[in-house]
Amino acid sequence: MSNHPSISIDTPASRLVTVDSIYLRLMYDRIQDIYRDTDHLATALDAINTKDDVSQGVLVAVKAALYANSELAGIVSEMFCEHALPYQTEATDHE
Repeated sequence: MSNHPSISIDTPASRLVTVDSIYLRLMYDRIQDIYRDTDHLATALDAINTKDDVSQGVLVAVKAALYANSELAGIVSEMFCEHALPYQTEATDHE
């Protein structure tokens, strides 16, 4: 595990944690759920038609927030794959 790029010889032991691989997978799955749900909710708002400018503004703002959260969940998912899931693979390889 010491050859993982996020850990160097200078990484203090107090910053290292042990996490069950099943828990890591569940966390990753929940991140993926958030990504999909926020994206689908934003898309669903397209079905709402209104001629009221204020209501249209609210819809645009809510969709923008949902898409931003979806994008953030995607970024966190990528970070998770890059940093957390390789530990699961490395630990499994040594068992």
